Amino acid sequence: MSLMHAYLRPQDADTLFTDDQWIEAMLGFESALAQAQAECGVIPHDAAQAIAQACATVQIDAQALAARAHSSGAMGMAILQPVQQWLRAHRPEGLDWLHWGSTTQDVVDTAHALLTRDALQRLLAELQALQHGLMALAQRHAATPMLARSLMQPAQVTSFGFKCAQSAAALQRSRQQLQALAAPALCVQLGGAVGNRATLGASAAAVEQALARRLGLQACGYSWHTQRDAWLRLAMEVAVCGGSLAKLAKDWSLMSQYEVGELHEAPRGSTSSAMPHKRNPVHCMQAVAQTQPVPQLAATLLACMAQAHERGLGEWQAEVAHAASLWRHVHAAASALRSAAEGLHVDSARMQQHIDGLQGVVYSEALAQVLAPVLSKPAAQAAVAECAAQALSQAQPLHLLLGRWLEQHGSADSQLSHALAAAADPRQAVQASAQGCQDLLALIHTTTDKEPAHALHQ
Repeated sequence: MSLMHAYLRPQDADTLFTDDQWIEAMLGFESALAQAQAECGVIPHDAAQAIAQACATVQIDAQALAARAHSSGAMGMAILQPVQQWLRAHRPEGLDWLHWGSTTQDVVDTAHALLTRDALQRLLAELQALQHGLMALAQRHAATPMLARSLMQPAQVTSFGFKCAQSAAALQRSRQQLQALAAPALCVQLGGAVGNRATLGASAAAVEQALARRLGLQACGYSWHTQRDAWLRLAMEVAVCGGSLAKLAKDWSLMSQYEVGELHEAPRGSTSSAMPHKRNPVHCMQAVAQTQPVPQLAATLLACMAQAHERGLGEWQAEVAHAASLWRHVHAAASALRSAAEGLHVDSARMQQHIDGLQGVVYSEALAQVLAPVLSKPAAQAAVAECAAQALSQAQPLHLLLGRWLEQHGSADSQLSHALAAAADPRQAVQASAQGCQDLLALIHTTTDKEPAHALHQ
């Protein structure tokens, strides 16, 4: 990881898709394949034991491996060479059976599925932790009034809890989708040279299932060398999840502006070299930075689907090279926002000040509804529009100006005045959002723990 990437990522980010993990996963495939084939009577048991010993013993240098792969153009071939050398020197009975009936893409795709399974578990854990933080904020602030903004302008009154519940619900949907898509995506790849498993013949299905059991993956029953639909659907949901995280980071960043001041991340010492008064939303910044490449990475992976015939030339290799970045970025964004949520300070008084500063114009729709039975809907809207301009220019509450307007037009009465005052009460205005918040939290609770978790077990 480069210096300029490291400060934007959580400390454990470099444990996803590492070189050592790739090497271990590829060797794990070869070992498990040989043992599965021996179990199914395809190769001798002593050959399988020799191959398993070689894969557990051989030491592979990542840089040397990359150099061999660069020369041959095939990472799967490069990983086999030191294993072949070890077998030749120590257990030659396994040499002829190493990689039997398989091809280089089988090695890399299955290893990729293993590493992706682990990355998915890590991402799901971060999403769940962030979701719990959001739900706690939602419960605490279900009826905390704040301005809802439409096209970046003040619109009506909502609640901060409702906003948090909406984000929590989006993450819940992503968690469910990720787990549902994991089963058809996290499969062993065992297609052989052109995907028809010709060498394995009638034993192909049994070997695939035995291999899948040993690796903790699924057996899909077909080769997906150049049919990447199930695999890419999982990646696209990761990208969609990144979009939900980006939206949350943007909202919290905007609410953290000094001029807005409705949110503050936990203090962490100086965050500016020249301006010590600043309280930068560092975690939101990290999340925004991490989600910036996500749409482009998703587009790159989709572009890699047009693979020629039975084995891609460059497209598949590009997919493997770029897919890890998508997982790393989204995982890092989730981690940053989880940290932000854990120490988030909500300034409810500031939120109320913003509502009060608009002199009740944010209640215009509710006020017009009060007046409509008396004046007709068009006349009520016209009266509200006329008085709203005065409320802002004269810094007077809109419902009081409407009361005076009614007096001037001979339509005033005490009951109507009380109704106008109630329509301009933030405690009443926030009730719809408070109820929406509770409804979303209840929905999340009813759908929690219904994911097909078996698809993720090792």
